Amino acid sequence: MKQVLSVQDLSCVGKCSLTVALPVVSAMGCACSVLPTTLLSTHTGFPEPYRRSLTGDMDAVCDHWQKIGADFDAVSVGYLCDPEQAAAVARLLERFGGIRVIDPVMGDHGKLYRSITEAHVEAMRTLCRKGTVLLPNLTEAALLTGLPYREQPTREQCRQLLAGMEEFGAETVILTGVSRQEELGFVGSHKGEEFSFFAPKVPRQCHGTGDLFAAVVTGALVLGKTPSQAATLAARFVARVIQATKEATPFGVSFEGELPFLWQELHML
Repeated sequence: MKQVLSVQDLSCVGKCSLTVALPVVSAMGCACSVLPTTLLSTHTGFPEPYRRSLTGDMDAVCDHWQKIGADFDAVSVGYLCDPEQAAAVARLLERFGGIRVIDPVMGDHGKLYRSITEAHVEAMRTLCRKGTVLLPNLTEAALLTGLPYREQPTREQCRQLLAGMEEFGAETVILTGVSRQEELGFVGSHKGEEFSFFAPKVPRQCHGTGDLFAAVVTGALVLGKTPSQAATLAARFVARVIQATKEATPFGVSFEGELPFLWQELHML
């Protein structure tokens, strides 16, 4: 069985990050281990959540894993609460091999999240150089590359962002949250070969969909699917989940009932 490590926050209420990655990656037929970066009473879409950074515990956890001979076929990195965590994750990636999927969670709609600083952005630039696969949204790609942010970029502007992200050295870059007229999807590149997928927009804001996308991409890649196959499967799954979520709520999306679809489609690739 393939071994996946998910490194991101544990939000106790609100389906996102680890509470999404663990069931989704497991449902895909992989063993999913976790390394919480931060304990949150809720995700940050709720007002003033309680936070406890686990930065000081991360190296000790990795030390124990090495003692018992643990290893991973893929490491997926999500939300990090401070620049020091990016350095801790960089050390982790030096210890454990496999596919390295980095979702540089920092902002959306052209703005940084409230807790993210310029020091955080700079630390993420350094961490991205250790990634095999990078999954920035448009805001994060603009922040990391220094290129202008555009709400609805043209194909050529997407190519410029992809090229800028490729300079970090990753084999695969996938720009998420790309909007065009009445559609939403991604534009990606693997070793210079472009691929994309778009689905009709659903008029509701849903939390946790980026984490779902990253989890499915990681699981599919570790099971031998191509980046284009993995990203398209992830986008189709997320689109179904949004459709199944009848009411916009900060508590998260209704992904559980769509897991059989994910399993079926995965094994048809």
